[in-house]
Amino acid sequence: MPKEANPSKNLEIFLDFLDQCVKEYQYAYGNVSKEDKRLQDLLHEMEFAADRAERNRVATRLQNSRRERRKNKDTVKLYERIVKFQEDQNNRRTLNLLSQLLGQQRKEEEYLRSKRVYKKRVEE
Repeated sequence: MPKEANPSKNLEIFLDFLDQCVKEYQYAYGNVSKEDKRLQDLLHEMEFAADRAERNRVATRLQNSRRERRKNKDTVKLYERIVKFQEDQNNRRTLNLLSQLLGQQRKEEEYLRSKRVYKKRVEE
């Protein structure tokens, strides 16, 4: 079997990519939620700031928080369609079949790489 012919590796890379998309999406989604909560804390800090300097420091933190939220929200939007595709019941079944196919393909490739010996069926 030629070295470059390795379909299972390509299939594995694709399935790993889908899993990584879900992880990135969940991480970013959690960070968006965290920044939303931080917004309330910062607004209250601004409200109760003792002087202009403290209010300016809080405003800078608020600006940084909003930038971080935007970055994470963009990541959520980037992966959202892929994650929704995976969550669809029909697609989930297809992805499970692809996982099964990966296992079967690996077994077949291992067999083709192994040293095969012909065993006679009829003794003469």
